[in-house]
Amino acid sequence: MWRRIGALIQKEFIQMRRDRRTLAMMVMLPVLWLVAFGYAVNFDIETIQVDVVDHADNGDSRELIRQIRNQEDFSLTGIVSTTEGREDLKQGSTDVVITIPAGYSGLPRKKEETLRVQVDGSRLFTAQSALRKVNEFLLDEQKENMNRLQDEMEKSLQEGKTATVDLSQTPVWPHLEQMMPPQALERFQSEWAKGMERQVKESIEKRVERVKEQFPDPEQMKPEVDVLYNPDIRSVHYMIPGLVGLVLIFITTLMTALGIVREKERGTLEQLVVTPLRSFELMVGKLIPYFLIAVVDFFLVFAVGIQLFDVPFRGEVLPFLAVSLLFLLGSLGMGLLVSTVSQNQQQAMQLAVLTLVPQIILSGFIFPLEAMPWGIRWVSWLMPLTYFLPVSRDVFLKGANPFDYTMEVSVLAVYAVLFLGVAALRFRRNLG
Repeated sequence: MWRRIGALIQKEFIQMRRDRRTLAMMVMLPVLWLVAFGYAVNFDIETIQVDVVDHADNGDSRELIRQIRNQEDFSLTGIVSTTEGREDLKQGSTDVVITIPAGYSGLPRKKEETLRVQVDGSRLFTAQSALRKVNEFLLDEQKENMNRLQDEMEKSLQEGKTATVDLSQTPVWPHLEQMMPPQALERFQSEWAKGMERQVKESIEKRVERVKEQFPDPEQMKPEVDVLYNPDIRSVHYMIPGLVGLVLIFITTLMTALGIVREKERGTLEQLVVTPLRSFELMVGKLIPYFLIAVVDFFLVFAVGIQLFDVPFRGEVLPFLAVSLLFLLGSLGMGLLVSTVSQNQQQAMQLAVLTLVPQIILSGFIFPLEAMPWGIRWVSWLMPLTYFLPVSRDVFLKGANPFDYTMEVSVLAVYAVLFLGVAALRFRRNLG
C-alpha cells in the first residue's frame, strides 16, 4: 500500500515540476499575501500634510505654527490663503487645513477666536487619522497654555497679596489707650478687625473674579471641524467609487482570460482559425462581448451606488465615462495577455488572481497608500487601478474634472496601448 502511495506522491511531484506556473503560484502567492497584508494593512497615516491659513498674524498664531512645524506627525506644506487651502484639499495635495481666525489667542474666550479644522472626507482613513492627530495636538497645546496661565495667576496673586494689619502693633495704639476707656477701646479694636477682614475678603473676591475672566470657557476652546466632501465620514461613500474600478478590472481581466482559454481547451479556437476571419478580427470579436458586459456592469454599479447607497455623484458623467473606458481597455488587454500565456483555465485563473489580488490590497482601494512603506508603494504605482481610484473618488465626491488628472489619465492611456499591443502580438503568434 505504501509503495503505491509513494508512487502516487512521486507522480504528483513530477506533475507539479512540469507545471511550473502552478508551482510558482503555490509558493509565491502565500508569500505575496503575507508581505502585502503585513505592510499594507495599516490604517494609520504616519505623516499628515497640513496647510495653515493665518488671519491673526500675532505672537500666539506664530507660536502655534512653530509647534506644528516641530511636530513629527505633521508636515507643514505652507502658509496659504483660504482659497488656496480649499483648492489644496480638493487636489489632494494636503490632508488638513487649519484656519487661525483674526484675534486668535492661545486660549480663546469667544467662538470667533476658535480654530477651524478642515479635512478631506473623500479619503476616509486619511481623514480619520488626521482628525485624531490634530485633536491630540490641539489638546496638548491647550493643556500647556492652561498650565502657563495658571502659573501666571498664582504668581500675580502672591505678589499682590493683601496683608492683615494688627492694630495693637501700629504707632497709634499707645495714643488710643490714653484717650479711650478699656471697654470703648476693645469695641473699637473689634470693629477695626471686622473692617479689615471685610476689606481683605472684598479684595480676594475681586481678584478671583479677575482670574475667572482670564480663564477661557472650555466650550470656546474646541476647534470648529469641517469634514469636506463626506461630512458624515461614511465608509460607503469611500468604497463605492472604488468599487466601480474594481468591478471593471475584475470582470474584464478574469472573464476575458477564462473565456479565451476555454476556447483553446475545447478546440473551437483552432476551428475559428480556418475560417476567413483574420487574426485581428478574431481578437476584436472575442473582446467586444466582454467589453459590453463590463460597460453594463459599470452602469449597474454606478446606478446602484447612487440610488441604493445614496452616494453623491458631483461630477459630469461623459468625461468620467471616457476615462473609465480608457481604464477598461487596459483591463481587457491585461486579460487577453493572461490568456496568451496560459495553457488551461486553471492557469488562467491563477495568473488572473495573481494580477488582481495585489491591486485590491495595494492600489488604495481599501488601505491608504500613505500608510504603506515606500518599497510597497512603488509596487502600487505599477498597477492600473492605483491611477483610476483617485479619479473615480474625486469625480464622485468632489465634482472634479477627470481630465484635470493629467498624469493619471496619461498612465491609463499608456497601459491601454501597452497591454492591448503586447497581447495582440502574442495572440496572433499563438494563432499562427
